[in-house]
Amino acid sequence: MATTKISDPWLRGLKAAKPGKWDEWLDKAETGLTVMVNSKRRIRFCLIARFPREDGSIGNPVRRVLGDYQPRDSKDRVFVIRKGVPALTLDEARQKAREWKSALAAGVDPSRPLEENARESPESAPTVGEVFGEFFKRHVMKEGQKDRSGQPLAPLRSADEIKRIFDHYILADLDGNDRWRDRPITSITRKEVTGLLDTISDSSGAVQADGVLAQLSSMLGWYAAREDDFVSPIVRGMKRTKISERKRKRILSDEEIRVFWSATATQGTFGAFCRSLLLTAQRREKVRVMHHDSIADDGLWRIDSEQREKGNASSIRLSPQAMRIIRKQPITATRPYVFQGRLAGPINGFTKDKAALDAKMAEIAGYPIARWVLHDLRRTAKTLMARAGVPRDISERVLGHAIEGVEGVYDQYNYFDEKSEALKKLGKLVDQILKGTNDTAAMRKQRRVPATGR
Repeated sequence: MATTKISDPWLRGLKAAKPGKWDEWLDKAETGLTVMVNSKRRIRFCLIARFPREDGSIGNPVRRVLGDYQPRDSKDRVFVIRKGVPALTLDEARQKAREWKSALAAGVDPSRPLEENARESPESAPTVGEVFGEFFKRHVMKEGQKDRSGQPLAPLRSADEIKRIFDHYILADLDGNDRWRDRPITSITRKEVTGLLDTISDSSGAVQADGVLAQLSSMLGWYAAREDDFVSPIVRGMKRTKISERKRKRILSDEEIRVFWSATATQGTFGAFCRSLLLTAQRREKVRVMHHDSIADDGLWRIDSEQREKGNASSIRLSPQAMRIIRKQPITATRPYVFQGRLAGPINGFTKDKAALDAKMAEIAGYPIARWVLHDLRRTAKTLMARAGVPRDISERVLGHAIEGVEGVYDQYNYFDEKSEALKKLGKLVDQILKGTNDTAAMRKQRRVPATGR
């Protein structure tokens, strides 16, 4: 924050800030006095000081509103003054800052009545559900928006995940009970956000809590960019994990795979879905929305791609082990998805099913299984392919990873046969693990080229 010599001519000449932003300066003449201007050229005086908390303790330095700038002679310029906020000249703002600092020295908080008047009435603010509806339509789905060539913008690829997070954690809870759906958005406090993150972290893990924080912060930031006086309750330091800590290395051991396979046998559609994640090595969302019509009798699976998708396996031939699972799933006119949910769409809402699977695995094993997530099955499949002798570049293509560098630009071969063979090897290795044989050495021996000239 810059410090400058503030004067009336300087204030009159202030330019508007960028949309959704406030530009800010400290006054050289009066310690703690700040001037802020927004995108509508509303000029606001604030005082940065340590204000007493409700329990009587002294808090960290914070910014409190003194009033809005309005000189006695406006010279034909209209200055924006918020309703309920005093209109002050520069001299009056400096005097008021001095009076407030004297009150604070005496242990009195002079800002409370003004803050209560200046704050938008919660009853008049839109609800969290209403803001999310607009945020989802305009920011996520890009409705009515076009690119430079006049083509409609594609929705965010994470649209389904964003909706899931709001439906299951923010607007309502996992049981479908309303949480913040009907709460005025201005009534959500930082303490409540922290409490929500604590609840999610305890039940679903710190990574999920950070995922909720990221989407909630995105929506609140989007709303703040459209409202002059809304300030998001989210601040730095609220994340529960670091990026380096989120880089998971967990894979299931052979013994855990056997326990996993036994436990999934009791989990119905969800169990079949989890087994398929391991045998196909595909992303959870791709398997979740797998459609019967996209799979041929010979196991050819054409994987739908989305706009702006970086990587996709495109088409693969599933292993016999994977096809046995898929053929057991019911096919009706009203159940088009391989892993059909209880309602019209595919399987969804994994938290409770995953918790039940974890409990069943612990019961079978006789001890708690180290925490793992569904995405770890994909990493396990990648590792198993390496054990089975699948070249790294082929397993990368099976996973649908975008191939970087020169190879990704110039090598446009589809590697269909190689990917099919990789999934066969993966399926065979899983079978061997389940039987407790794991004859990996024999599989590698078959790949050796006999020496010539003997």
